[in-house]
Amino acid sequence: MNSKLQSGSSKNRLSVGLTDMELNELLSLKDRHHVSLAWLGRQAIVEFISKYREEYMQLPLKLPIRSSHDRP
Repeated sequence: MNSKLQSGSSKNRLSVGLTDMELNELLSLKDRHHVSLAWLGRQAIVEFISKYREEYMQLPLKLPIRSSHDRP
């Protein structure tokens, strides 16, 4: 963990790629609930961390199985 990080610091940034449909859904939620996209993103991250912080919880990732021919 980076020792320079401070609790409650708002200086940490994250960039996320979204599909057009995902962005439209978020914009709709933002407008309907009068919140910012940043707030929606932080809320989603906080809920994700809360749900999956325990080591025994399996993340909902469905990664494709790659063969040895797919690797560089």
